[in-house]
Amino acid sequence: PSERQAQLMRYKRELEIGREIQLSFLPADLPAPPGWELVAHFNPALEVAGDFYDAFPLPHGHLVVVIADVVGKGVTAALFMAIIRTLFRALFQQNYYQAEREAAGEDAGELTPAYPDRQSLANAVRLTNAYLIANHGDTYTFATLFAGVLNPVTGRFLYVNAGHNPPLVFTADDGRRSLREELMPTGPAIGLLLGASYNVVEVTLRPGDLLFAFTDGVTEARNPAAEELGEERMAELLAAHDGSAAEAVAAVVAALREHTAGGEAFDDVTMLALRRLPDDANQSP
Repeated sequence: PSERQAQLMRYKRELEIGREIQLSFLPADLPAPPGWELVAHFNPALEVAGDFYDAFPLPHGHLVVVIADVVGKGVTAALFMAIIRTLFRALFQQNYYQAEREAAGEDAGELTPAYPDRQSLANAVRLTNAYLIANHGDTYTFATLFAGVLNPVTGRFLYVNAGHNPPLVFTADDGRRSLREELMPTGPAIGLLLGASYNVVEVTLRPGDLLFAFTDGVTEARNPAAEELGEERMAELLAAHDGSAAEAVAAVVAALREHTAGGEAFDDVTMLALRRLPDDANQSP
């Protein structure tokens, strides 16, 4: 028994190391441009998770945000999470800087007014999909992924939704929020279809607007009677007040805790909230 116990302890330690490494893949600090709030919540069902989120700035002050969910959970999903997160970020940045250099070369005097966000976004998703299929097609591993690029000055938000749960855009009015639109899929999950096309869609986030992205671990969280929290309930919670991005996330986290009655998590839970501060809030120092 003692040998078996030692083996279990080793295994547990390995998983803990895996968890630490995985957490290091998530951004230590979320970048938030002036006039914006960006908040995330990440809670793996097991030691390691298949969910991830990411956010990184681009040279012109634009911001990239990503949320994704690899099929399954545990070690296999976590390994693919690491691959997809790294690949997507590297491919996006490579495409972006390459396009920017080419544009600068044509007219070295000034940068192209149309930053290469749109093409870089489409390419990064397309190439990540192609890599997964070419190198890991036999594992039938796929992931839903939502990625967007924000221009914080204008509120223009370009996005690709690869089979992910549609993020919700709320608009604030008289102390409450109302759901303005759902950012529906613009292509299939990555890792499923070779040569899949991914459309880039544009939406404008206005002062007071909240964009709330999540994985299905949120809406499919079950109570002791096996009832799911559901998207309707989640949307109601978010609409109940028009506070900060942190308050919006906290409201959903609290409801999840209450709904599951402290039971074991059925799936990884990840949320990402991006809020444009109302105009009056921008005046404060």
